[in-house]
This record gives sequence, C-alpha cells and structure tokens, in this order.
Amino acid sequence: MMAIICGQTADRASIVTLSNLNGVPGTAWFEAGSVSVSTIIVILATLLCLTALAALAVLRVVFQLRQKLAETERALQQQVQATQSLIDAIPFPVELRDGQGVYRMLNAACQHRLGIDITRAIGKTSLELSDHRLISLPDGTPSIQYLHQLALEAMRLDSRQRHELDYVSDDGKQRGGLLLVSPAHDASGAVNGSVSVLIDITEYRQLVRTARATEQSLREITQRIPVVVFAVRRGADRMPRLSFVAGNLRALFGLEQADLIEPTDELREWPFHDRIHVEDAPTLRRLLRHAARHSRTATLDFRAYGDEGLRWIHLTMGARRLPGQGVEWIGYFIDTTSVNAHNQVLRAARDAAERASKAKADFLATMSHEVRTPMNGVLGMLELLGRTSLDAEQQELLHTVEDSAGVLMQVLDDVLDFSKLEAGNVRLDQVPFDLRSLIDNAVGIMTGAMHGKGLRVEVGMDATLAGEFLGDSVRIRQILLNLLNNASKFTERGSITVNARVLGDDGHSQRLRLNVRDTGIGIAVDKQASLFTPFTQAESWTTRRYGGTGLGLAICRHLVQLMDGDIVLSSRLNEGTQVTVDLRLQVARREIARPAELGGRHAIVRLSSSGIAHALAEHLSALGCTVEQVPPAQPMRDGAAANLLFIASDDEAGADLMASQAIFVETDPYAARSDDKRIVLPANPLKWQTLMRVCAQALKHVAVAPVTSEHVSVRDRHGRVLVVEDHPVSRSLVRKQLEWLGWSCDVVDDGETALQALSKRDYAILLTDCQMPGMDGYALTQAWRRREAASGRGTRLPIIAMTANVLDGEAARCREAGMDDYLGKPVQLRQLEEKLLTWMPLPAGGPDPFEEVGAQDMRNEMRQLLQETGHKDLHELEHAVMTGDLRRAMQLLHRMLGALQLFADGEIITKGHALTEQLSSNEASATLHLMPGYIADLRRLLGTL
Repeated sequence: MMAIICGQTADRASIVTLSNLNGVPGTAWFEAGSVSVSTIIVILATLLCLTALAALAVLRVVFQLRQKLAETERALQQQVQATQSLIDAIPFPVELRDGQGVYRMLNAACQHRLGIDITRAIGKTSLELSDHRLISLPDGTPSIQYLHQLALEAMRLDSRQRHELDYVSDDGKQRGGLLLVSPAHDASGAVNGSVSVLIDITEYRQLVRTARATEQSLREITQRIPVVVFAVRRGADRMPRLSFVAGNLRALFGLEQADLIEPTDELREWPFHDRIHVEDAPTLRRLLRHAARHSRTATLDFRAYGDEGLRWIHLTMGARRLPGQGVEWIGYFIDTTSVNAHNQVLRAARDAAERASKAKADFLATMSHEVRTPMNGVLGMLELLGRTSLDAEQQELLHTVEDSAGVLMQVLDDVLDFSKLEAGNVRLDQVPFDLRSLIDNAVGIMTGAMHGKGLRVEVGMDATLAGEFLGDSVRIRQILLNLLNNASKFTERGSITVNARVLGDDGHSQRLRLNVRDTGIGIAVDKQASLFTPFTQAESWTTRRYGGTGLGLAICRHLVQLMDGDIVLSSRLNEGTQVTVDLRLQVARREIARPAELGGRHAIVRLSSSGIAHALAEHLSALGCTVEQVPPAQPMRDGAAANLLFIASDDEAGADLMASQAIFVETDPYAARSDDKRIVLPANPLKWQTLMRVCAQALKHVAVAPVTSEHVSVRDRHGRVLVVEDHPVSRSLVRKQLEWLGWSCDVVDDGETALQALSKRDYAILLTDCQMPGMDGYALTQAWRRREAASGRGTRLPIIAMTANVLDGEAARCREAGMDDYLGKPVQLRQLEEKLLTWMPLPAGGPDPFEEVGAQDMRNEMRQLLQETGHKDLHELEHAVMTGDLRRAMQLLHRMLGALQLFADGEIITKGHALTEQLSSNEASATLHLMPGYIADLRRLLGTL
C-alpha cells in the first residue's frame, strides 16, 4: 500500500476526503498533493500486527507438528516395546533382521536359550562365536555364519528356509532345534527383512526315535513269532486302507503284503476270504461287520490256511474314531495252533477229571446210602440189644461190637467227608442257628464217653453271644465233634473244657473264638506242624493204641478255611492240648430266646469252683438275670436276698441262708436228679437248655424251655410222632426206638397217607424218609407247609428228615423243602432223642422211658416182615421187568436191597447194587435181560432166611 501511495502523483480530484473519518467532520488527513504521517504510522502498525499474527500462526503450526512428532515417537516406542514383549513371551528364540541382514530385534529366549547378548547383537549382521551356544555344523562351518547365510537366502529367494541344528540349553544339556527363516514384506510386497524362529524339537526327536525303534522292534518280533500286527484306516471316502502291517503274513495266511493292496492303494476285499476255513468264514464276516459299527474290542478264534496247512488263528481288534468321521482299526493275528492243541489236551483232561469227579460223587452217594443203610440196622440192633437183659459176658461182647461198629462208622464218615472236601464238593449252607444249643448238643453227644473215662466236662459261653447266627450249623457242629472226639480219645484223666467267646462285634456280625482244651497226653512241638496233614498222627503208636484215621484235624482245617476262619493248635507234651477256632459269623437275631419270667430276677451263685461259678454267671446274665457271686468262704452280706440261690450239692446248710429257692449244683454225672424236695442242676457239663429248664422249675413255672426256632409253636408235650418210612423193616426199627424213648407214634409208608393223617390229627413231630415212591418226603413237606399257610393258625409242625444221603447240599435241600432239621441214617437212639428234645422238650423228672424187650424177638419180627414183603416185592419186580417199567424196577430192587442188607451180605448184595445203578444208566434196557436170573437168586435167598 505504501508503494502505491509513494509511487503515484496525487491529484486533487482523486484525493479522497474523509470528512467524517474518526468522527471529525470536515477534517482532512491529507493536504493537497501529500499523505499524512499519522496515516503512514497506522498503516505500518497494522502491517506489523499482521506480520506478528502470521508468525504466531506459523509458530503454532510448528509446535503442533513437533508435538505430533513426539507423540508418534512415543507410540512407535510403545509399539516396539509391545512387539518386544510379545516376542519375549514366545518360549523359543525369535530374530528379526532388515533387508541387509542386520539384527533389529531379538527376544529374551535368544539370551536364555542360546546365550546371545541382545544389546551387543542389535545392529550387527553376525555374532561373535563366543556370543552363542549354537553347535557348529558337521562340516565345520560355524553355525552362526550359516544362520546369516540362511537369512540372506530366504530374502533372496523370497521363500521359507528350514534347518535342524543342535545347541546347548541353559541347563547345560544338548538339545535339538528346528530353525525356520521366513522373508518379511513391506506394503508393496517387496522383501524388506526376515524373521527367524528356533523351535525346540528334542522331545519330538526322542519320540520319533522311540517310535522308529518300537516299529523296528515290532517288525523284528513279528518276524520271529507267528503274529501279524495291522492298522486299517477308513477315511471320508469310506474306503479301507492298510496304514500299517508287520509280521509273517505268509506263515499265517500264505500271503504277502502286496497281495493285500489294490493298485489304487485300497485294501482288497478284507480279510482274505479264500484263506479262511469255510466253517469259520461266516462268523468272521459277522464280527467284521459288527466291528465296523461299534468301537468295542472284538476277539475271535478261527482256522485259516497258511504255508504249512490249516492253522488256528486268534484275532483281537479294536476301533477308534479319527477326526473327520474317520475310523481306524488296530489289532493283531496270532498263530494259536500249538496253544489250541494244548487246550484240546487240557479239555480232554478236564472232561476226564469231570467224569472222574462225577464217578467219585456217584460212588460217594452210593457209599453214603448203601453203606449207611446196613449200618443203620447194625448200630440200631446193637443199641436195642443193649437195652435187653444180658449177663456180664454178653454185655462185654456187646460193648466190643458197639465200639468196633462206632469206629467203623467214624472211619466211614471221615473218609467220605475228606473225599468231598478234596473234590471241592462241599458247599456251606447259610441258615439261622443257636450257637448255645449247638454246643449243648455237640457236648451232649460226647459226654457219655467222657464220663465213662472219669473225665470232667466244663462248658463256658459269653453272655454277649447273639441269639442266632447265620451259618452252616452242621459243619460247625462237625468241627466241634471232631475236636471233642480227639480230646476225649487222648485224655485219660482230668478234664475237657469247651469255651465260646466274643472277640469283636461290629453290629452286623460277631467275631467268635471256640476253644477246646484237654489235659491229655499232649503233643511234642516238632510233631504239631504235621497234624493238619491227612492220614497223619503225632506218633505211629497213637494209631495202634487210640485208633483213628488221622483225618479229623485235616477236615476241621478245610471246613474252617471254607468259613474264612483260622484254626490253631497249641500243646505241651504230657500237659494237654488246646485247639482254637476263630470265626466271624453274621448275626441273624441278637435277642436270645429265653423264658420271659426270668428277666429281671436276681441270682446268687455261691460255689467254690470259680470256673463253674463264672460259666453259670454268664448263662444267667444271658437269661436276663442280675448275678451276684459270693464264695462259700465269704459270709453273706446283711439283708441279702435273691430269687435263685445256686449252691454246691453238698452244701445243705447254704440252703437255709435266705428265703429263696435253692438250686444244688451237681458235678457228679451219676448223682440223683431233681425231685419234689430238691432241685438239682447238673454242671458236668453245664448246659444252657438244662439251666433254663431248672430255673423255670425253681420258679414254679413248668414247661418254659424254649424251642430253637422262633417259628415253631410248642404243642402238647405228650403228643404223638408221625413216622413216614416206606420200608417195613426200617418202620419197625424206628417204632421200637420211639417206644424205648417214651414216645407214642403212628407209622405210615407213603407221603399221601401221611398227608391224610396230618389232616385228621395234630401231631407233635413228623419224621419222614426223603426217598419214597410216589410223594416223597420233600413233596410231603411242601404240601403240608402250604396247608399251614392257608389255615392261618400261625402254628408250625416240626418236620425232621431221615436220610442216608450225607453228601453236600442235602441239608440245604431239606430246608428249602420246608423241613426244620434232619437225621442221618443210621439213626441212633441218642441222636434221635436229642433231635426230639430239641424240637419238643419233655418235662423234667419223668419216668425212665426205656424198657427191656427181647432183641431176638424183635429180630424174628423183622425177619417175618421181610418174608411177607419180600415175596410181594419180587412179584411186582418181575411184572415191572416184563413190562419194561425201568423206574419201578429200580425202586423195587432198591427197596429190597435196603432190607436184605440187615440179614445178608456178599456177592448177591453187591450184584444187586450194580444192577440198580445200571437201571438208572444208559444200559438200562440191556440190564432188563439180566433181571430174571437175579430175581431167582433173591427167591432162593429169601428161602434160606
């Protein structure tokens, strides 16, 4: 503006007059022909202001640019740090180079794994050899130099490079690494650097080496043994392909691996249908189809044709799912021809053993029945003969015969039991039983023999014993009888003690200890270990002096082991022997069956024998009484009172000590029993059931002795016994035995008749044979139990089976049929009496049930019965043979032989048993042709009788 003003001539006409400028009208800033100085100053000032403003604007822009540059540098630094942090997080070495191969970035793993100083490496193209732990290449080239060349090669070729190398890790161990070098690109796609990554492949190398070694070992193994291992895969195209196979295919199938593969790499129709035996091929196809649908392991044994002919092959194959709906089957074939041949030998041996075992079982059954049947007559007759009038010499001869018969029966029982145990034919029954009553019965059987030798018998039982246990009472009783028999046999003077103790109780079962101790001859320490060996006794002279088979303890050990228990023997020579049996038995019922009136009663026991006093106190506590023991030497306390006072049998003065019922404890087994004036408790031995009866008698309550089963209601104590026995001779024998025991009875010969008799009259007990034609004892029991249940009366008739079958399972079969107990034949008076008293107790103090009857008269009576029934049976037997009725012929022949054995023996009886067995076998039809001649022999035998 100044240039314009100064460079032009002012013309008045063109001079602008600002008459109103700045509010001063008429004032002119310019004179004619010139410019005012003030105006110039203003203009200059304005220009300076504008310049300053422009400078300020430029400065502002520069400041903002610098600020943005700083922020960009900070962001770039943060990005570099973030990138460094990211690559530092990578657990294996990572290197970044620029286009000239200069190191621009390394992560922390480079320093930790390779020992590289990162600060020294940045900006260099290569490292000093001392700056790393890389191992030189096999040709001697430094590995760090090779890495630099590899990075340049990757950038030059614009492709990824890889190389395996070794290095020393930070823990000083040599490790393997896989180096991957990839080129880096800028935005335009040009190569501007490289990225190197070193991955640790030490474990991978080890796995590869292991896999290769395993595969090689597998191939070597399969070449040496007749096995083929395979893997077959099926992918998305559903076509199977052989992914692995090793082994001698030719030996097993006569094939090579090339024979299995199609030109398209698919598996041929698999597996080898023309190599599989035609009988096994359908089964193999079904297994393969099943394996294709399921992932479970499949096995099959089949036959195939190999190089050496037909072979047995075992296949085991399993499937697993692969990604993408794929499936892989892995398995093996193995040649089992020799194993199969060995198995055939074993199967033949097993079949032979089973046949032998069956023959042994059949023999045991035959021995059990056929030997016990005549022994029933022998022992029964001897026992009845002993009740007749005999002079001293006859009594001595009779006792000798009875002892010999008893020994024979014991030997027979031991041999049969041991044979069953050795054959594994013993099965334990699990039924409720009262251990107190069981010990009473076992001790009672042996008491007579022990008292005959002048021995004391002591019995003790814990008050905490449960009321009923679940177990095999028959076998436990057998164990006790064996131990008691040994104790009695080898003890000449002193005592025999039986104890039952509770060692533990978990609420469901009790751990028990049964102990039998004697004061006999004892056993030397070096002989004790062999006593549980079959047919072994401590010394050879004991067998000659005391007899026995040496099987008792062996049988006890077998039975205790079957019950998961322990048996231990301890003994000292000339001091005695103790045998301890530990068992754990499940509690069936904890409450004790006892008379209600005894609960809460107080008893005082005043005896000098601490053993008897303690045993009596335990029994009384179990009966619900409170007990106070006061030795005779100690005076009674003031004001002492009791419901029951137990004193020694010779302590007459003690009965007047207090106004309570005195019970005299008697240790003499032959002393007088209770009468109206004196109540006596036999304590040699002290029996649980006897104590209950005596206590009830003392409290003026008769007939309170409980039965051993909670289901049996006590009927009329003088009721009749119903006997069911099909053979007349056995019927006569049982009738006489019951008469001598003081029981009245009715005897019938079949189950149908017995069922009718039970319907018409109430019987106290039913004794029934098990094996009878028509309705046998099992069917009779089942029919009567159904009637009892339908009647709703709530009573249960005690049923006792009589059977000659002592093999395992008979007790269980009887109880399953509904029977309460059973008697093994031959039935002896003592056993019969104990069974009857167990299920139907008699009042104390009754008359002696035995009466004298002529044994010869009874024998003549039985012979007459045999004559009457024998001819009739022979006639029916002839008719059954003529009509071909095998079952009836076998029954009649068996029936006749059972009676004839009481009067005859020899070849004719043996032949009859053989014919009976043949009639029940596959040779039955041929046996019928032999029967007429044998029937004629039987007729002649009956004539001689």
